[in-house]
Amino acid sequence: MKKFILALLILGALSFGLDFACVDTGKVVRESKFIAKAQMELKRELERYQKLINRKQKRMEEIRKSLESKALSESAKQKRIKELEKLEEELRKLQVEAQTKLARKKAELEKMVFDKVISIVEKKAKAKKLKAVFDCNAMLYVDKSVDITDEVLKELDK
Repeated sequence: MKKFILALLILGALSFGLDFACVDTGKVVRESKFIAKAQMELKRELERYQKLINRKQKRMEEIRKSLESKALSESAKQKRIKELEKLEEELRKLQVEAQTKLARKKAELEKMVFDKVISIVEKKAKAKKLKAVFDCNAMLYVDKSVDITDEVLKELDK
């Protein structure tokens, strides 16, 4: 329904001689080196947290196995249980911290990318004296002559 209404609006705009273009945002996301770099930055941060979490989980597993040993004295068992509880709490805190920081980082990167794409689109629109720029994916039909995706990609990846 939204696409139909958008198509009607575009057709109405065309009848008044409105100059417009479109950008394939899906293609921009798939092919942009700038966006790939931002995604790699996020991935590295995720991997860093995953390594920390894995180390804590490995240590917790070692402690659990050692608790099964019959050679441990009661005081040694209690010491290991306390260490295990401490590690479990640290792990919970680390997981919450990772989720929070990664969500914040993802939002920052998305905003940065979005702002940069919008800025490029606005410059292209002003330079070409366009009245509107749409997402090509929201259109039922797009003539290649109005698609400025490659120009936006080129500018984004400078």
